[in-house]
Amino acid sequence: MTQRDAWWWALLGVAVLGIFAHSFIPRYDWRAVNDSGTAVIVYDKWTGRFQRAEYDPAGRIKPMDVFTPF
Repeated sequence: MTQRDAWWWALLGVAVLGIFAHSFIPRYDWRAVNDSGTAVIVYDKWTGRFQRAEYDPAGRIKPMDVFTPF
């Protein structure tokens, strides 16, 4: 095995590790913000941004603007 082959195997290992890490580390976290559960807030862990959304009685969603705290 040459040094170039070792680099290809290392690159392949990093890519496979990245794919598995992405599947086990969730990006989004969400929770209901009222008792009826018709309003939710979604937190993007990778970018640190929030977004709120509300559901009307017909089931349509009304998303609010994305909020970046800092």
